[in-house]
Amino acid sequence: TLPTISAVPSILNYPVKGSNIIPTTVAPLKNMKAPKWDALKDFHDRAKSLVGGALICKAAASDTTAAIAPLITDFRILMGARITARTANSFNINSCGKIAIIIANPYSCPLKWKEDIEVEVRNQTDPSQQPSRIWNLGGPNVFIPNADGSSEPAVFNKAVFRIASATLAPGEARSYTIASPIKRTMATGTQRVVIDLVPCDATAKDDFNNCVELDNGNVRDNIPDMDVRESAQSTLIMVEMRLAGSANILRRAERFELDNGYYGANIRRFDNTEAAKMTGGPFGLMLYSFQISQPGVDYKALMPAPYEMGQRSSTMRTFTDFNLQATRIRKTITSYNPPPFFMESNDSISQLPTTPPGGFTGLGFSRGLNSPVKWGRSFVGSEKTILFCIPSQLASIAQLQHADLTGDDNFASICHQPGNAVGNSYATPFVKRGLISQARTDYTICPNTQTANNYYDISYLLNAALWDSYFFSTIPRNGSLTPENPSLIRIASSAASADLEDPIKAASQLMLDGAFNCNSTDKNAWKAFLASSKHFKHAADTSTTTNAGAAFPRTLEQISTSATPPTGHNADSFSGFRRLTDDQLDALATEIVKQVRIRGPFVSLSHFVNRALASITTQPALTRSGALQNAIDESGANINFAGTKNAFSAINVTEDRVTLRKKLNRPRADLDSDGGEGHPPDADSQIPDWSQTSRDLNFGTMASIIADREMLKDTGGSDTEISKEQGYRSTGIPSWLTQADVLQVIGPSLTTRSDTF
Repeated sequence: TLPTISAVPSILNYPVKGSNIIPTTVAPLKNMKAPKWDALKDFHDRAKSLVGGALICKAAASDTTAAIAPLITDFRILMGARITARTANSFNINSCGKIAIIIANPYSCPLKWKEDIEVEVRNQTDPSQQPSRIWNLGGPNVFIPNADGSSEPAVFNKAVFRIASATLAPGEARSYTIASPIKRTMATGTQRVVIDLVPCDATAKDDFNNCVELDNGNVRDNIPDMDVRESAQSTLIMVEMRLAGSANILRRAERFELDNGYYGANIRRFDNTEAAKMTGGPFGLMLYSFQISQPGVDYKALMPAPYEMGQRSSTMRTFTDFNLQATRIRKTITSYNPPPFFMESNDSISQLPTTPPGGFTGLGFSRGLNSPVKWGRSFVGSEKTILFCIPSQLASIAQLQHADLTGDDNFASICHQPGNAVGNSYATPFVKRGLISQARTDYTICPNTQTANNYYDISYLLNAALWDSYFFSTIPRNGSLTPENPSLIRIASSAASADLEDPIKAASQLMLDGAFNCNSTDKNAWKAFLASSKHFKHAADTSTTTNAGAAFPRTLEQISTSATPPTGHNADSFSGFRRLTDDQLDALATEIVKQVRIRGPFVSLSHFVNRALASITTQPALTRSGALQNAIDESGANINFAGTKNAFSAINVTEDRVTLRKKLNRPRADLDSDGGEGHPPDADSQIPDWSQTSRDLNFGTMASIIADREMLKDTGGSDTEISKEQGYRSTGIPSWLTQADVLQVIGPSLTTRSDTF
């Protein structure tokens, strides 16, 4: 167990129960609540907690702990109406709603929930506003209730959607939707109701009859114009996932916008003759879909013209800048929706048909809810995506990239930090390149408020805290005292067992056989060192697979093998791993030597692992990533900064670029218009956060997350004028070679000095 007090007070971040991994003695870090040593200890013990080889879902017990749960990769909410004829010229109109959710297992082992999972849609709209309802029908046709939902009947008021206990295979995603019609009366519209969700392959995913319906009993002689909207600026919801019977959360994604900036175009009109034909089932009025931004999707086709890629979180480095296993996902700065979720709002007749007799959700709701669900790249990419593993043994600090070691002043396990933080070095967009932390302002609307929050470069901080202070001795807890890492050898066979088992003294009893100086400028030495992983046979390799290349797998448990060249699209790239050819090793060694000459000498391993701290305007390349990552990218093992080298056979460099843009000298709005609509005041008038334009008070811009505004440029009608600084959307997918992947292999043998001179 972790000690309750430090055994060596001079070590700033000695592993103590309840204490932070990153020392809080430095002023900018003094308010950090997480990540804690307890999280690392839990990760270390996780392999021993597997049940039948499966990882068991567990809720977060506090603000400083993380949950183990499926990812929410896609959430959809369809709002519509059902017309029922009472007489030839009188009708009843009920509000109807349907949800679908896609959950995924990002781990290399099965993920199991023993208790049912509950999903709830909760209102976060300001009490002064009336959230989503069929506007011209008045009070009883409500989807999201007022305030805390205690008094207003609504379709989704206290509706708890339940997913039965099940298991997801490694990398698998599964879609769920409502299995049968659920009718709520006004009298029960404020009471808790439990509604079963079933896999979409077990039900008709496009059947709108299987929905939640609120029966209000009102009779009308004619049908008024119908559209879904709110009383003022927006409707805001939270999607929360829990284990049945528990108040603790598995996932919480906050402040999704159900904002209808186009309600004039959304209106459905029926005369009595047409209405009489629409009595067979519900029809859609408004659909909102929220999907983690995936690099293979052309989101521009899902947005109104003349919208551009980059709006609504449509181009993000999802797998590098965000922690997909986060327990808490929130809106940042002026983001319209919590990144990295792309939002599609849909009112199109072609997507939400009003074809008699009704009962059809439309293609916008059912698109991609296939079995099996493909995720990671797109709905037509790989069937499985594996991002994290549960290692049975730790030999390299870089293996900690699989631990959820995110956190800030408020919570642990947060989304707006890298999911594979330890060992990696890409600069976060949330902090200026010259800083390790930055005080920034988060905004909310409805009402308009500002909250100061500290943002952190968590990769930099974790690398600085861990790489030079700690190592893994790999000495077994029981039995032999011989390290299982063959590069570690005992000084003497007579060394006291107490010293070898002591966390402080073990280093004094061990030598490193074949240590490699990261300051080496010998290309051939680097090439030989990297080539030590050649001819490694991965468990996923087939008998016909050549394993001559140097293997740097994200996990040893990837279920698909490598491909040469990697596709960037198929199983090799999302549930597989990377190998480098001899030519690629030669190019990488050349680039590493170049980086050592530019950045060295490195005085510590964290100095070698981390990026430089400087202004983006003076040192863009040195601050973009660490020496090793820069060398990997520029060698052409991935995609280089200029886009002239591309290792992937199915990735189009232009389409893969991250594009976040300005308009009228401000970050471009996510819901855009040509005229100025006004915006809430900026915290700093010299650094605008809000967009200059918005669509009908639909304030919000994804581009505001960029701390270094030099990255944002107007397009000027030419894509060549877009800043390339944020790189590529595919960054960090399992076949994108990261420096943490390489350091998992070579990290235990790296030093910053030579044993002989």
